[in-house]
Amino acid sequence: MVSHLAWLDHDETQRRRVMQVIDQFRDEGTVDELGLGSIRDTFSSLLLPGLSTLHTRARYLLFIPWLAEAAAAEAKDARALAPLFREKEYRLIEALDRAGETQGVIGGTAKRKLQRMPSGMFWSATAHYGLRLTGKSINATLRQAHDAARFDRRTEASDDPGARPDVAPTGFDPRLPAPPEDLLVETTFTLSPTEAEYLRERMCTTQPGSMFPWLFEHGVDEDARYLWQHRDIARLDGPLAATVDHGRRFSTVMTGATVLYNLMLAREKDDDELVDGYSEAWRDWNAEVETGNLLAGWDRGAFWELVQRNGNITSTTASFVDAWLTTATAAGSAPDAAAEEIVRGREIQLKGARARLGGNVAGVNAWRGQSGGQLNYNWPVAVRILRDVIDGREN
Repeated sequence: MVSHLAWLDHDETQRRRVMQVIDQFRDEGTVDELGLGSIRDTFSSLLLPGLSTLHTRARYLLFIPWLAEAAAAEAKDARALAPLFREKEYRLIEALDRAGETQGVIGGTAKRKLQRMPSGMFWSATAHYGLRLTGKSINATLRQAHDAARFDRRTEASDDPGARPDVAPTGFDPRLPAPPEDLLVETTFTLSPTEAEYLRERMCTTQPGSMFPWLFEHGVDEDARYLWQHRDIARLDGPLAATVDHGRRFSTVMTGATVLYNLMLAREKDDDELVDGYSEAWRDWNAEVETGNLLAGWDRGAFWELVQRNGNITSTTASFVDAWLTTATAAGSAPDAAAEEIVRGREIQLKGARARLGGNVAGVNAWRGQSGGQLNYNWPVAVRILRDVIDGREN
């Protein structure tokens, strides 16, 4: 949603403040105040599976297995595995820093004070894309890789080469590209062509029904704020086109509920600047819904069949969404009491006495002027990750 705010009596500082607040609606990485996360995650998993807002650069998908296997091979016993792996992650931060990397470095500021390590952020993704072959935890996988390394060393020393079995499984894909020798000395996020092709193949092979194959063919569009604004999206067809369309309609129509939530809080806080901003945002949203025929042309039965088949959607969430869609059909240039009651009731249903719109004065006072945002289903993350892979293949 694009907001065009009109200003008559406010100075430039005030205008910038409210514009910054409203602009955050383009970022879904904020609190899910109205409980739409289950449907959001369903579309994220269907369209761009395995990605998370925590993901920064594609080469971390390789860094993690490389460091884990190196730690497993070097550790003298199982007790040394976790500390050694953590030390290697710290050294990776330093190696990236020495190479001059600044964008997307996890721990670039915290350095050795970092608590949430890259391995924890990317661990699930390594399994999603088949770089990791088991569903085990980090520690369990380290132990498996350590046992495999010890077994291989023993069999290599065997006097009877014909008696040696195949290499013991480490828990990672044996086809992983080899790490560079200077990985922990100085390294960058630039993928080699071999590494990039491997990641492209893994993402497309393990997620064939996702948008990944199409995006690798058509390229990413950095100018598109949302997937459905991709320059070539009109060329997408079949079930994926229908899924993108459902996701687009849901994201756009439900943005109105989030705008209204913030407008109601702005009124509760008696902040005229924010009231003006969110009122204008509501009018823009209402115009977008009407001109885009987002409700009248929407097969909501097919939408619910899709999300219920692929997600875990509670009856209360479905009831809230249905109530909002019905109300949004009759929305005008200003929200009515029925729309406000739906939003208020939903927050109270989710939070009880903690609900800001339920009389929680302290909660209203602590509100910073913006909550929630338009759902993008991890599209900005996909742009970053896929751009790294595409650029690597072209190196």
